[in-house]
Amino acid sequence: MKIQVRLYGVFRSAAGSSQVQLDVPSEKPTVGMVIDYLISQSGFNKLKPLLIDESTMDPRPNALIMVSGREINTLDGLDTIVTDEDELSLLPVAHGG
Repeated sequence: MKIQVRLYGVFRSAAGSSQVQLDVPSEKPTVGMVIDYLISQSGFNKLKPLLIDESTMDPRPNALIMVSGREINTLDGLDTIVTDEDELSLLPVAHGG
């Protein structure tokens, strides 16, 4: 299934592109599956340390993740099904201290 992924901030810089179209090998991919597939692709491995929290192996501490403008925690989280009509957006969360 073809999924549009829009990248912002440091994610865009690491990927070298603001938008990626992925051909995810699943008929009903979830947000988690799409993210795993994205960071496994050649040219996108720089995203993994920026996106995935090493202690939890979860992208949510480092990214606001949206499916067609809706934050995934208001849906089914990483288990949210993504269709070819959806756009997955990854926005970095700024950490301060």
